[in-house]
Amino acid sequence: MNARQKAKKYKRLYEALLKPPVKYTVEQHNIDTLRFEHFYTRELVENYRDELRPAINDDIKRDFSKILFDKYVYYRTEFCPSMDMYRLYAEIKIVDQSCSR
Repeated sequence: MNARQKAKKYKRLYEALLKPPVKYTVEQHNIDTLRFEHFYTRELVENYRDELRPAINDDIKRDFSKILFDKYVYYRTEFCPSMDMYRLYAEIKIVDQSCSR
């Protein structure tokens, strides 16, 4: 094999290395952070520590559900005349990051 043939061969190998072996797509998702902040008095925290935990949980649930409902929940109603009732549909879309890792 002469020098010209070797140069062509190595040029082909080099160009093959420049091409990515796997095609990939980059996906970027918007991430919103839900944050809870509330002030509690020193007396309440120090004297009622055991009873305070359920109350804090309720406060967090209430605030987060309000934020979620206002910003992310889509809902609609539909009347079902055969049952003489209204049906409520609600949905929220969530990005599942466990599949992409």
